[in-house]
Amino acid sequence: MSATVTVWSDIHCPWAAVAVHRLRRAREDTGLDVVFDQRPWPLELVNGTGTPIRIVPHEVAVLSNHEPDLFSRFRGESWPSTLLPAFELVAAARRGQGLRVAEEVDYHLRLAFFRDSVDVSVRAGLETALAAAHDAFPQVDVAGILAIWDHEAVRSDVMADYRRSLDLGIRGSPHVFWPDGTSTHNPGMADHEWVRGLPRIRSADPDAPRRLLVASLAAG
Repeated sequence: MSATVTVWSDIHCPWAAVAVHRLRRAREDTGLDVVFDQRPWPLELVNGTGTPIRIVPHEVAVLSNHEPDLFSRFRGESWPSTLLPAFELVAAARRGQGLRVAEEVDYHLRLAFFRDSVDVSVRAGLETALAAAHDAFPQVDVAGILAIWDHEAVRSDVMADYRRSLDLGIRGSPHVFWPDGTSTHNPGMADHEWVRGLPRIRSADPDAPRRLLVASLAAG
């Protein structure tokens, strides 16, 4: 049975995109049997404001130096005003096909937004991300997931998870909960601060996600 690592984050958070990408790469490199359970921590609910267009591009510009394959300058015609439809799509995938497929849908939503400039708040953007997820992981049932998203109460899943997150001591997006009972905020990238409107990374440890993953599975 696969071990489970739970990641609470916002899909439009570039720090989370880096963490998720590095965790997936660590799994591939080590061959560990683990699934990443992606859970919603929508910053629009945490902060009471919509997607911060004035912040995200600056973070992307800095983080693209650390993971260049993940990011592009946003070239889309519309910027998402809410990420809740994307969270709902992940919830629909989880309902219909379980954690592993939901993980793929979540990852390809992040790639669609950060790398391909797709507005993942609208149906066309969600369909684009789903199609890419299916191409990479054919178990993804595009029609089945969309049917659940259309007809079932997946918003209630998102809101139930968000309410649950309020009691977990989450420090920010992303926050990773390991199988051994420990947790880490923004593994390997937490040492940063904003100075005169720009993020400054003081130190970075790109191997931290792999090292923490291996250690937690050994301890668990």
